[in-house]
Amino acid sequence: MKTLAILAASLLVIAMPAMRGVRAQTTDGTQVATLIERNAGLLAQATELVQETNSTRARSLLQTATSLQRQSEELLANNQLAMAGRVALRAREAIQQTIATAKRDARLEDQTTRVMERAVTRLEQARSVFEESGRENPNARRLIFESADNLRRAQEQRQEHMFETSLRLAEASLMQSTRAIRMLRRDGTGAGADAGDEIDRTQRVLDRATEVRPSDPARVRLLEQATEMQTRAIRAAERGDALPALEQTRGARDLALRVLRGSGAGVAPAEDVAMRAIGLTDEILEGARALLAENPNQALARRVEEAGRQQEDARRALADGDFDRAAQVSMNARAMIRGALQEIDVAVSPESAGAALARTDAALDELRAALSAHDNAGARDLLERATARQRDARAALQDGEPKRALALTRVAHNLARTGLDALNDADR
Repeated sequence: MKTLAILAASLLVIAMPAMRGVRAQTTDGTQVATLIERNAGLLAQATELVQETNSTRARSLLQTATSLQRQSEELLANNQLAMAGRVALRAREAIQQTIATAKRDARLEDQTTRVMERAVTRLEQARSVFEESGRENPNARRLIFESADNLRRAQEQRQEHMFETSLRLAEASLMQSTRAIRMLRRDGTGAGADAGDEIDRTQRVLDRATEVRPSDPARVRLLEQATEMQTRAIRAAERGDALPALEQTRGARDLALRVLRGSGAGVAPAEDVAMRAIGLTDEILEGARALLAENPNQALARRVEEAGRQQEDARRALADGDFDRAAQVSMNARAMIRGALQEIDVAVSPESAGAALARTDAALDELRAALSAHDNAGARDLLERATARQRDARAALQDGEPKRALALTRVAHNLARTGLDALNDADR
């Protein structure tokens, strides 16, 4: 009996590790199956979100997530638990990234739409003020041409679902139209320009109040009244009645602020600062890239492109509503670009300035040829200004000032391209 008891105990000891292995394998299999099942639920949510947006990035991520989910299910069915678990974790990460991207791009698309609507209204206002001024102002005309071109490109980029680029162009258009209006009314009371700025400020508050979606009937009525007053303000500004426009838009803002306060939401004045910071950095970034194209320098190009990446981060922060971070990141990018620009200026050579002059000559010849076929007073004025700047640039180069020559010929080149764009717009 004693021998049998010892033998039974030995067999039990030998069997215990095997039993633990079977139990662990069963537990692991259950955990992997649960993870994959939860992933399927999240994937369904991600699919629904992506279908409601126009985000190409989210669609691409969704394809990756769906493929990984399918792989994990197949591995689980084949009892390859370790591999199934690893793939399921990758699928979870891809699904979460898809959801975050779809939400961010949806907000960005909505923001782009709102800014474009304001840009359209402001451009129409700038054109109206220009026509009613009765004065010849080439700089204001140029700003209006550039604003129209940026707005057209913003609409094209939006149709391609390139919302970040579309937003940047729409913001540029809005600023250019505003600058044109200020320029045209500079010798007046200044109320016209103030009205435009005030209407913009009110619109941003109204947008936030609308996003809150108040359910209380009293706040709903306040929001409706604010929207009506803002509409009256815009119409008054378009007629040139600046003082009524100011009165109406400020009243609308007060009502919208009451809606926000009643809903427990705050107003973000930093949004305006962030938008201006990003717009200014975009202009400097574009100029730096143009200079580097004329004066290749790999080290400086890397710094400028790093600044460009920071600018994209700033734009994403703006879309996420993190306005303080957006402004700070954009200003850091601008400082980096300016540092690079100082070194680019040192590297300007007579050869690079001469090459830039040749490119401007070609643009001027193209504009002259286009004007010979379709005359246009605005484009002809731009040609005359561009020709004068090009003449000054050539004189600067002959005097041994390549930096000044490069700056002048770039202005001439931009004027020539603006003239060509004006002719193209007229043809359309």
